[in-house]
Formats: sequence, structure tokens, C-alpha cells
Amino acid sequence: MKHPAADSPVYFPVFAGLLLILLSACGEKGSSSRGSHPLVEDKVAALFTALQVEDYDAALAQYDEGFFKTQSPQAWREKLEALQGESGSLREWHLRRSQADARVSGTFFLHEYTSVHTGNKRLHHLMTFLWSVNDEKLLLLGHKITPWQAGGD
Repeated sequence: MKHPAADSPVYFPVFAGLLLILLSACGEKGSSSRGSHPLVEDKVAALFTALQVEDYDAALAQYDEGFFKTQSPQAWREKLEALQGESGSLREWHLRRSQADARVSGTFFLHEYTSVHTGNKRLHHLMTFLWSVNDEKLLLLGHKITPWQAGGD
């Protein structure tokens, strides 16, 4: 059964335009930014900049002590160094999506970044917690690094 508006001369261009908009929002360039904060952006920039110049002490300083409850700072450092060895030097990073989740005590920010290395790409999933905007205390509590999936561009 055909939609009555399908015969309209405006139907196809409108449909094609909407489809183009939806498809452009699906890729890396069409990242969503539904929640962020300048403190989060500064923390992430400091982390990735430290990783880019292979200053692991500065990178480790970005994490909250709670991050190291399941692994030591030395073990995480070794993982970061191994990542550089496998993927090559970090060249750039791009925000793919972000989300803010407000709670009574503060706001969680979840970010997904693509990192481009001389060898290949990786996905970084970062979880930060801002106690409150007034206190401006930001904790980097989670960081998961996964290989880039083929066709994920």
C-alpha cells in the first residue's frame, strides 16, 4: 500500500534530506555531545596530551585514587606503555559521544573517544564524576581501552 503523500513532488526530497541528516549523525564526524563540562574537557585533554608525549607520570596523575583500587598505578602504566607499543604513538583523539547523568551528589560524565595512533585506532571509554559544580572537584574513575572495530569509521 502506497502512502498518499508519496505522489507529492515534495515527498522524495524531504525524505532524502531527512535520511541524509540521520546518516550523517551516525559516523565519527557526527558525534553526539549531550553532556560535558569544561573541567571534564580539561582533564581529558591533559590525559591525552600526556599520553601523546608519553609522559606516563602526568597521565597517571589525572586518575583518582579510586581508579587504582583494582590495579596498581604501575600495572596501569604498563598497560598504557603496552598500548603505545602495539598501536604506535598517539597522534590525535576525537570525541565520539558523551553523556551526562546528574545525581544528588554530583554528575557522572561518560565519554567515548577515538584515538588515532601511528599504527591503528583505539576506543577510549572514560567515566568521570564531578562532585558538584560549586566544588569543582572532578574524579577520573574509569578508563577502558578497546581495539577499533573494523568498519567503525
